[in-house]
Amino acid sequence: MQNKMLDMNSLYSEDSIASQFSEHKFRRFIEEDCIFPVRGVKKTFNRNDIILKASDDLNAIYFIEEGIVTATIGKGVVVDFYTARDVLGLSNLMLGSSPLYTYQVLSDELVVTRYAKEDIIEKIMNTQEGYFYHYVHMQNQMKHMVKKEELLRLPTRQRISSVLLELGQKYGKETAEKNIISFPRQISKGMIAQYSNLNPNTITSVLQKLQEEGFIYTIKSAIYMDQPKLEMKLEVFS
Repeated sequence: MQNKMLDMNSLYSEDSIASQFSEHKFRRFIEEDCIFPVRGVKKTFNRNDIILKASDDLNAIYFIEEGIVTATIGKGVVVDFYTARDVLGLSNLMLGSSPLYTYQVLSDELVVTRYAKEDIIEKIMNTQEGYFYHYVHMQNQMKHMVKKEELLRLPTRQRISSVLLELGQKYGKETAEKNIISFPRQISKGMIAQYSNLNPNTITSVLQKLQEEGFIYTIKSAIYMDQPKLEMKLEVFS
């Protein structure tokens, strides 16, 4: 596969590969009838259901349609979140391989499309486009890991502000009030602490400070963020 990737880079620029073989086009490619068509099964999970468990055999790949999933390690320490259009189980193409994390439903309901891993492997391994799509997926995973490592090296207040903005933009909801985002209720202060590798008391203290300064406000324990003001604050940090 490494030789295939080297050939790709010699024929296409990185930007060209990313645009032509983006992850949101991957689903259409999988189900195309022209060669090795793959059919998935839609499944619904409830809050706290475990989709994949670390150390278990992984022989399925899940495309998230709706909802939020947490990735945890050890005794339930949250290290990441996933939502619509994210893919679970595609990083390792070996049949019977174990996922690195345990994936658990965080939202009230989760809708996914489940594909047999062996079908996806056949499609990827036997088509040139398959290598491109998997390559783009792995590149995106690597970029996300690098971004997370950079996040964890930031000073405390900058780190927490960045986490609020990142998670709010991806998992939160716009409100009727202009520029105000409702932070997802499902993501607790404890989860923010685990994700940012900080003490929960530190999270509470910084959130209080951000509220005093007008970057966020709370109503009945729900957090609302002023997105432009928070973005400007992060620009000052940088």
